[in-house]
Amino acid sequence: MLPKIFKPIYVENSDLFRIGSLNDGGYILSKNLTKNLDLLISFGISDNWDFEKHLHKLTNCFVEAYDDSINTNFWINRFKKDFIKFLCLKIFKPRKILNMFKYLDFLIFFKKEKNNFYLKKIGNSYSDDIPFSEVIRKHKNKKNIFLKIDIEGSEYEILNEIKNYPNQINGFAIEFHDLNNKMKDIVSFIKNCEYYKLIHIHGNNLAIDELRNPLTLEMTFCHTKLIDHSNKINNKEYPISGLDSPNAKRGKDVILQFSDID
Repeated sequence: MLPKIFKPIYVENSDLFRIGSLNDGGYILSKNLTKNLDLLISFGISDNWDFEKHLHKLTNCFVEAYDDSINTNFWINRFKKDFIKFLCLKIFKPRKILNMFKYLDFLIFFKKEKNNFYLKKIGNSYSDDIPFSEVIRKHKNKKNIFLKIDIEGSEYEILNEIKNYPNQINGFAIEFHDLNNKMKDIVSFIKNCEYYKLIHIHGNNLAIDELRNPLTLEMTFCHTKLIDHSNKINNKEYPISGLDSPNAKRGKDVILQFSDID
């Protein structure tokens, strides 16, 4: 059971929509978050930038992505595995055959005039990491920034810095990992997020315990200035039918339950 504070504020389902992949890699945003968007900064993309492509197409925003894991060896090994599957007739659908050459799509998308990719990690653990503050400072003239954060546990390194830029950051979608060890950190973050409210939550069915409790959560936060405030109590069930989708498409989605007490 999740803490009561993890229950999002009420937002009409008609004001929410999915950006990116149907399964893993997609996030639920509010329509207000996409209005007048200047820049999407993505921390962590691996081999799925459907979210970035979709939001760029929808808003014509700039896209800046950071990921230190998808170097040349990553792409070579990925192609080798796919090619072996192809020879073994395990890849035969046209869409999956095309997906073998996804590196070409990567090059095309991030060579667009408005898009940039950096083979760097965001954080403070190593000397080669790029500090979060440095990334935001680089865009000090942009006032409508959205963040996508999926960096496999490193989100806790930058967590308390996000809320320091309310004049630039309009919202963010973040995947929280290691809930069994980091629950207090997330609770503290939400309690101290003065300018942002949680508008959506989804459990990742790729990471659950033996009782089907999620160990990874996807959360979307929106700046209070973009929220149509309502006193309506949120009695929605999560996942939301028609919006949410399981990360692993062959598995059942995770049903979230919230405590009645803080």
